[in-house]
Amino acid sequence: METLIPLYIVIPLATAFLIPVLGRFIHGFSRYLTVAVFLFLTGLCFVYLFGENHDTLVYTIGGWKPVKGIPIAIYLVHDGFCAFMLLVINMIAFLAAFYSISYIRRFTAGDNYYALLCLMVAGMNGVVLTGDLFNLYVFIEIASIASYALVAFGVEQEELEASFKYQVLGGLASLFILMGIGLLYWSTGTLNIADISGVLHDFSGNKIIVFIQLLFIVGFGMKTAMVPFHAWLPDAHSSAPSPISSMLSGVLIKAAGLYVIVRLFFNMFAISHQIALLITVIGTLSMVIGVFLAIGQWDLKRLLAYHSISQMGYIVLGIGMGMLILANGGNKAIAAFAIMGGLFH
Repeated sequence: METLIPLYIVIPLATAFLIPVLGRFIHGFSRYLTVAVFLFLTGLCFVYLFGENHDTLVYTIGGWKPVKGIPIAIYLVHDGFCAFMLLVINMIAFLAAFYSISYIRRFTAGDNYYALLCLMVAGMNGVVLTGDLFNLYVFIEIASIASYALVAFGVEQEELEASFKYQVLGGLASLFILMGIGLLYWSTGTLNIADISGVLHDFSGNKIIVFIQLLFIVGFGMKTAMVPFHAWLPDAHSSAPSPISSMLSGVLIKAAGLYVIVRLFFNMFAISHQIALLITVIGTLSMVIGVFLAIGQWDLKRLLAYHSISQMGYIVLGIGMGMLILANGGNKAIAAFAIMGGLFH
C-alpha cells in the first residue's frame, strides 16, 4: 500500500502541468480532469482510512539508505492523522472544483485557475505526508504561492491589494519558518523529523530549542491566521473566488499551519508547560477576538473569515489543553479527549 502514497502529490502536480498544455487543444479539459483527479484522490483516502491496514506506512523516495545513521532520503509518512487530514483536503478540493465548473465560467483564464488549484492541493498533500523539514517548507511554499495567485485571480484593485497583503505576511511567516528550520539543522545536524525527535532528547531545556519553537509558533501561526497574526485572512477570504475562499478557510489554514504545529510539537519536540500554555492562550484569544471582530461585518465573506479565525481558536484551545495536561503529567485519557475534540471541530 505504501507504493500508492506518492500519488497524492504526483497526480495533482502532473495535472497542474498538463492543464496549460492540453487545455489549449481540448475545450473543457481542465475543469473535468481536475474534478476527476480530486474524486480519485478522495476515493484513495477512503481506501486508506477504512481499509484493513492501519499501520504507519513509510515510502522512501529513491531508496537511499541512512549514512552513518543519519537518514538522507526523502520520506513520505502516512499514519492515521495523515489519512484524516488527506480526506478533508481532497474532499473539499473535489467539492470546490465541482462548484468551480459553473463559477469560473465568468473568467477567461480557466485553465490557469485549475492548474493553480491542483498546485495548491499538491502542496497541502505534500505538507501532510512529508517526513522531513526541508520538503515541508517546499510544499508549504508551493501551496502558498498558488494561493497568492488564486486570491488575485479577479485582477481587480481589491483582489490585488488583498493578495499583496497576503504575500507580505505569508513571506514573513515563511522567513520565520525557514529561520527555525535552519537553527534546528544547525543544532541537530539532520532534517528528518523522526531523527530530530531522537536527537532532541539531549537538548531538554535548551534556550535555542525554545527559541526555535517560538519561531515555529509565529510562522505557522501566521499561516493558520491565529490572533494576532490574522490580518491577511479577512481581505484574502473576501476577495478570492468563492471556491478558493472555501479552500482557504476549509483546508489551507489547517494543513499549512495548524497540522504542522500539531505534528511538530507532538512528534518532534518535548511538550513543555510554557509552550503548551502559550498555544492555549493564543487559541483562547483567537476564539474570543475573532468572533467579536465578526460582529461589525456587513460583507458576508468577511464575516465568515472572522468566524474562521474564531473557530481556529476553538481547535487550538482543545489541542493546547491536551498539551497542558500532558506537560503537567495529568490523565492521558482526558488529554486525548481534549485533543480529539479540537481535531473533530
